[in-house]
Amino acid sequence: MSEGSVYVFGLDGVPPELVDRGIDAGRLPNFERMRAEGTDGTTRSTVPPLSMIAWSSFATGRNPGNHGVYNFMLKEEGGYGTEFVNADTLREQSVPVWEYLDAEGKRSGVMNVMPGYPPSRTSGFHVSDNITTPSSGSFAFPDRLEEDIEDRVGEYDVDPYESYDDGTDGDNLGGLLDTFFEIERNRIEVAKLLVEEYGCDFYSLVFSGPDNVLHVLGHVLDETHPKHDPQVAARYDDKPLQLLELYDDFLGWVMERMGDDDTMMVLSDHGHGPVYQTINLNSWLYQAGYLELEDRPWTRLKQFGYNYVYDAVETVMSELNLFSKLKMGVARTNGDGSGPDLAELLTISRKDIDWSETAAFTVASGGQVYLNTDDHEEGAILPGKYDEVRDRLREELLAIEHPERGERVIDSVLYGEDVYGDEYDETRPDLVCMPAPGYQIQYPQTMKTKRVFADPPKTGSHTSQHEMHGIFYAWGDPVESETGVTVDLTDFAPTACSLLDVPVPEEMDGEVRDDVVDVRGERERFDGKVEAKRAVRDVVGDIEQ
Repeated sequence: MSEGSVYVFGLDGVPPELVDRGIDAGRLPNFERMRAEGTDGTTRSTVPPLSMIAWSSFATGRNPGNHGVYNFMLKEEGGYGTEFVNADTLREQSVPVWEYLDAEGKRSGVMNVMPGYPPSRTSGFHVSDNITTPSSGSFAFPDRLEEDIEDRVGEYDVDPYESYDDGTDGDNLGGLLDTFFEIERNRIEVAKLLVEEYGCDFYSLVFSGPDNVLHVLGHVLDETHPKHDPQVAARYDDKPLQLLELYDDFLGWVMERMGDDDTMMVLSDHGHGPVYQTINLNSWLYQAGYLELEDRPWTRLKQFGYNYVYDAVETVMSELNLFSKLKMGVARTNGDGSGPDLAELLTISRKDIDWSETAAFTVASGGQVYLNTDDHEEGAILPGKYDEVRDRLREELLAIEHPERGERVIDSVLYGEDVYGDEYDETRPDLVCMPAPGYQIQYPQTMKTKRVFADPPKTGSHTSQHEMHGIFYAWGDPVESETGVTVDLTDFAPTACSLLDVPVPEEMDGEVRDDVVDVRGERERFDGKVEAKRAVRDVVGDIEQ
């Protein structure tokens, strides 16, 4: 059993075939070394394979049904309100692995694992993520770390989404990629500072650059994409491998500093693929008669805006680099009570829906459908009709076809209890739709009542079953020599506990991967110890090391 340090590095959204291509071309020597001397395989993502759900499962060792984070936006229990997920949401319902380790006297260092704001107050360090951190929020704990990063490395760009470009304009794409590369070079320097100067037993550092880059290169990497331009592709199709080369160098830097008992694991939370069309399920539910809108002036005005004006406004705001900031601002202020609710003002929101006439609705992208049962404030489905309505809706969703191509749009429609279990059944979706390859289920708040399908906001994404697997590599003396293994996102937390000689919490769904590392995991229930340490922190205040 090893008690050396555990290094876990996440490369958000990297598909396995991309790393394989880089290794075969001789451009990723440290990935190749890990494959030759350690274990390689794939990481199985969540359903759907969205980053907020996936990293929450990674952090807690629990599937979404046991940590309760089903999406970036969550529906309230027994009502129609929503909240934008942050770290407090996750900690109220589950326990991240670094807090278990902290309760056992192990120092943890975390960077950019969503949901990461507000940062955990453990004895190590925590740098929050770029999605949940507000522009006015302190992104690091302890407080001096933020100043240290800016003094030693430079400004840390918490919110890298300066542009919202679909990547089809070659010149704009070049500038966007330059920005992403600059941010990732900075992130790597921050990671080196954290590893070198802030000693920990457990590191969990995530780089979101691959996800950002691949979102805007779907049409570049896929020659059959309707927006593929050979000239643009010739300029930019090598960018993903160039980015992986930066991470490969960083991994080599870490490997040189690792001790005999140390372990390194590298993963991605999902893969990536091209997107040709999006489908707005709330728009489809409206047209199919499952969702009704209020007949009031402001709602009718918003309907007109989305049907006839929205596309032009989005284009202009994208060119001004304002659209992504507005979109994130709408999500972060949605129902938080801190100021004007931009979602209520600007989008087709919960207050625009006539709930007494609505049987089904969605609250976020990703294909999760809720039924308006009688346990809701204005439930429209009686208990005896639930199964009948759900089964009929499921069949109709599976039958959706693209109006021009005539092909099925939804690959599968799963029952919520089969995907997530019953722990958080009051906020769990009733149905989960997995789109066919090339399709993306888009934001419901931008619903157009006259149009269900649209061009994607970006040409690459990760929503179908084809993007369910990311990369997995492990290296170090405790690591076995295996190839072709499949690791679940929930397996990382219990395996890290075992490597650090900490009992594996019974609440974790994942397995200790003793086929990957030479350990034996023992289970123990000790949530109370973590809760006690939280209570002490609330009383004593900041922990400064």
